[in-house]
Amino acid sequence: MRTYASIEDFFQSPLFITLALVIFFGIIVLAVILVKKYVKPFQNTEKPKSDKEIAEEEVNRLVTDITDEATLQQMNDAARELEKESERPTEQEVAEEEVERATETVEDEAAAEAMRRYAEEHPEEAAAFQDKEDK
Repeated sequence: MRTYASIEDFFQSPLFITLALVIFFGIIVLAVILVKKYVKPFQNTEKPKSDKEIAEEEVNRLVTDITDEATLQQMNDAARELEKESERPTEQEVAEEEVERATETVEDEAAAEAMRRYAEEHPEEAAAFQDKEDK
């Protein structure tokens, strides 16, 4: 350990300066903590909200009742249009599309034979393809 010739040498050393800064800022932090804990104007009186309360407030903020008849009618019309536009295809249409997408002319006899066997095993898809060819 280093010895100091006089007390002035100790006060000029980097060790003392570092310790003095740490102690100084520690006292400031301690004072702030005590002020926030015991002085009324700085105390936090708000209680934290539960997740349920937060969720209820968010739902109430987003969900509003529609009181205007014109707006309500406009929204119902838009919903009906959206339903019409997004109608799902029937199973027959899906099978036709699948057969059309998967069927190509085949020059390989083994592949053509495999396709014929598949058509025999799945007559609903073969029927869809036959209906498509008849049109």
